[in-house]
Amino acid sequence: MSIYVLKAKFDEDGQSDVNFTLQPATRVTRRSWPRYFCWTDTGFLNAELFGRVMDLVADEWEVRNPGLPLLLFGDQCSAHMSIDTLERALKRQLYLFFLVANASHFLQPLDAEPFAAFHSFLRRTNEAYVFDAIMVGKSTRDALLAAAYHSERRTFTPRVVTKAFKTTGLWPLNIPVVLARAHDNLGVATGGETARNEARVMAAKTIAAARERSAKVSAGVSSGTVSVQRAALHSPYSLLAAARKRTAEQEEEAAQRRARKMARMENKAAKVRTVEEAAAARLLLTCRACAVSRHRGGGEWKVCLCGNWRACPKCKDEFSTSSLIATHMENCSAGFSGSSE
Repeated sequence: MSIYVLKAKFDEDGQSDVNFTLQPATRVTRRSWPRYFCWTDTGFLNAELFGRVMDLVADEWEVRNPGLPLLLFGDQCSAHMSIDTLERALKRQLYLFFLVANASHFLQPLDAEPFAAFHSFLRRTNEAYVFDAIMVGKSTRDALLAAAYHSERRTFTPRVVTKAFKTTGLWPLNIPVVLARAHDNLGVATGGETARNEARVMAAKTIAAARERSAKVSAGVSSGTVSVQRAALHSPYSLLAAARKRTAEQEEEAAQRRARKMARMENKAAKVRTVEEAAAARLLLTCRACAVSRHRGGGEWKVCLCGNWRACPKCKDEFSTSSLIATHMENCSAGFSGSSE
């Protein structure tokens, strides 16, 4: 049974004008199934509509399979789990089984084979219908509907539907298949590791094997770069010799470049050291009191015999300078002289 739920805007009396296009109904046989069309405010199934669907399913099942119970699998949509609907279904020998939450996307039988086959056949059929309509100058508006109608009949066969339940492991119940599909959906391998880690290990093994094979091949291969003339014949020995010579020359040139670079770096470092030493020398010749005057000779400066502290003639007799001299004398015992000598 096929139920098509469409969206419509209803008035206060629950009525609505809708436009529809239907394919001619085929002759009813034991292998065919009825179609029903329904319109709701949202275009989705609700509890009231699902109850009516269950009544239709029960009536159709009793006609085709009198006395046999029916097992129906569904997800945990609230519309499917109405208490009134469940009670009516049980009275009609319809037993509803609901998949655990967040499991219908990998345990849904329709998503296994039927929908895959339907979409594949629908693309091919729709392209053919559109092409035919264009060739004869007709509208292609209904091409997809016609393709969907025929594709449904061709793909939703008992063999495909039965295979879908076996693939998902729902019927007959196959617990290892169900758990394997759950593991695949969660990205967990059978050994407890995640599929990503397992793929990483496999990739590492593949790369290691490729590296080993490449090393074996490279061991027997000689390569190089040489300069040759057009249309000139060269023996492999002369090519290898020329390549080795060129490689040696390149290595020698590279060594010379490295040596020149090291020399430049050493010269630069020597200049830096010279500048730093000059700055340190200037600091030693600067008055420690005012930090402005520089000692260029003369006996008026007060100079420590260690040579690392001095005061200019303007600052040497000031009171603040005496405290600086005392601080210096705590770490130096050389003593002061009145001149630079």
